[in-house]
Amino acid sequence: MNLCFLGGGNMASALIGGFLDSHMPITQIHVVEPATQTRDALTQRFLAKAKTKGIEFSTDARDCPASIAAQAPHVWIILAVKPQQMKEACTQASTHIKALLTQGHILSIAAGISVDTLSAWCGNNKIVRAMPNTPALVGGGVTGLFGAGTVSALARQEAAQLMQAVGQTVWIDQESLMDAVTALSGSGPAYVFRFIEALTQAGEQLGLSREQSGILAIQTLEGALALLKSSEDSPAQLREKVTSKGGTTAAALASLDEAGFMDIIAQALRAARDRGTEMSRDFR
Repeated sequence: MNLCFLGGGNMASALIGGFLDSHMPITQIHVVEPATQTRDALTQRFLAKAKTKGIEFSTDARDCPASIAAQAPHVWIILAVKPQQMKEACTQASTHIKALLTQGHILSIAAGISVDTLSAWCGNNKIVRAMPNTPALVGGGVTGLFGAGTVSALARQEAAQLMQAVGQTVWIDQESLMDAVTALSGSGPAYVFRFIEALTQAGEQLGLSREQSGILAIQTLEGALALLKSSEDSPAQLREKVTSKGGTTAAALASLDEAGFMDIIAQALRAARDRGTEMSRDFR
């Protein structure tokens, strides 16, 4: 399997690291990245490790090696540039990159750009959209995947394997639901971080130090997630088990309910989903 990245930012770096740690049958990894500093950082981080795995690793400001372009139908080109830069990256690409875009398999990790739009820009309909999230940077991500109807079963399997190098995957049957994936898991880590901020700040207001409150908040979240993963109970059932009638937890949950906590979360996800839908229209 030969891979070519358009864009070498954080998510591309996370994926490359995951690929090199996996047992996937990869022959070449090439990154097209205009920023010299980013290219140098990628080379310093991955070149030696790639060599030990027998994988050819290279970078370039604009083009890819002819050896990769010659294998275009069997190459995965991973679109990892910012959505605002995607059209130019695809339509103004070099001759070798255009060969990959028109003949290879495309995996896009850009939010808000539809398969139809990518197909128009690339001249290709073998496209899989992926919506990963930032925990992929530490191998703990989750990715929503949607494949165009023209994507073969083998290609879908390969796309899933690629994204599983940095976490779990979930296939989505309707492309319109990719905006919901973006709202829930794509943006979700920010909600978690905000919740930890809120817990830490509230703990300080109750008299704890920032350090004490931060440790208690983070470890409480980590412990709760570990318990949830190891239990056969649902989140609701676990919540009920720690909520004694008339106790402190019941008082806190009643306060959250009175403030409309569940509605606030639902409203936040709708706002993110709607913005994703707007972005899809903007990028047509």
